[in-house]
Amino acid sequence: MQRADPQAVIAFLSVVEHRSFRGAARALGIPKSTISQRVAQLEEHLGARLLERTTRSVALTDIGASYRREVGPAIAALDAAEGVVRDLQAKPSGRLRMTAPLEVGQMSFGEVLSRFAARYPDVELEVDLTDRRVQLIEDGYDLAVRAGPLEASGLIVRRLGQPSRMGVYASPAYLRRAGTPKVPSDLVEHRCLVMHGSSSGSTWTFAGPRREQTIKVTPHVSVDSFRVVADLAIAGLGIARMPELHAHRALRDKTLREVLRDHAPSERPLAIVYPSARHVSPAVRAMIDVLVETFDESPWCPSNRKS
Repeated sequence: MQRADPQAVIAFLSVVEHRSFRGAARALGIPKSTISQRVAQLEEHLGARLLERTTRSVALTDIGASYRREVGPAIAALDAAEGVVRDLQAKPSGRLRMTAPLEVGQMSFGEVLSRFAARYPDVELEVDLTDRRVQLIEDGYDLAVRAGPLEASGLIVRRLGQPSRMGVYASPAYLRRAGTPKVPSDLVEHRCLVMHGSSSGSTWTFAGPRREQTIKVTPHVSVDSFRVVADLAIAGLGIARMPELHAHRALRDKTLREVLRDHAPSERPLAIVYPSARHVSPAVRAMIDVLVETFDESPWCPSNRKS
């Protein structure tokens, strides 16, 4: 059986509440003729007269009184549910599930999550730091931070901070001892520190005069963390290739120097991706704002570092 038009039910309840079609029209902000039409349609749909009309008053029939008693709470519950949705839209709350690359998360998410939690205590956060490219919709994530080129996916993309370069770094002590490479091919003579969990591993890419060139280096140490690679380079164990953001403090403290800068490959962008620009929850919007704010202000972003 086809259900009654909710607008017609609301019109009927408003007539009963205000005891007239004119009063219902004023309350709902629609013409009196529309109210009359909707109530007539409801009576026709139900096959019963709900109201007794006179020139001066409106009264419920017995069937109308029974119908009002049953349908009134349902419409009130619908209004309450819509109010809950409006409240949720206005104030970030509920559960937010997101993911980011391991190294980016370890570098920045202490600050990101501290800011977010302080501002939005009603949001329950679940954050997975992983280098696996999760499927946002299929795996149930609200948004992700991703590094490097993005494949076509239909996701909404927002740039995050400034792109990060992949640079080659070594300590002054190591360079004094082993010499400074002048061109990428010189690296075959050096002890190289490799992040074996990265996409490139021991195959390092450099910008060339006409096209990119790749150098296959022999790992002196291979480890799956850029943070550890940076520590090993600072300790003088060899030459490391890593994102600039992992070297910025050591460059500032002069415990690392960049080499082969003129041959640095293209920058690696960071981005926020999420499934849809429509119906984005307040919690997701709030997290996007905090991410953008934090990356724009933080000293490990290239645009914020003093030369």
